[in-house]
Amino acid sequence: MRNWIMIGMLFLMACKVEKKPADNIPMDKMKTVLWQLMQADEYYTRMSTIDTTWKIHKKNVQFYKQIFELNKVDRVAFYNTIDYLQKHPVAFKELMDSTYALSKREKLKLIAH
Repeated sequence: MRNWIMIGMLFLMACKVEKKPADNIPMDKMKTVLWQLMQADEYYTRMSTIDTTWKIHKKNVQFYKQIFELNKVDRVAFYNTIDYLQKHPVAFKELMDSTYALSKREKLKLIAH
């Protein structure tokens, strides 16, 4: 009987429950910010091949700052939330799937115009 209690205690001690970060950003805002960052990266990549001074002036960092300010999101909170989500694959997949769906909707809007 004591062995079962010891095994149960070891099992409970081995299970570590990770709490969400205090500054966790909601999924709706995360998918919007992530989508905008992806768009900024794509634009930066295309423009930096045409104009190499973009790399010198680090325009991509400027874009990131603007996106965080526009969405009223703290950069540290964003990266903490991403780190948390990467450790939780189901939640991360949900974020990536919703970001993909948002991109499809945005592309359909552009086609409709």
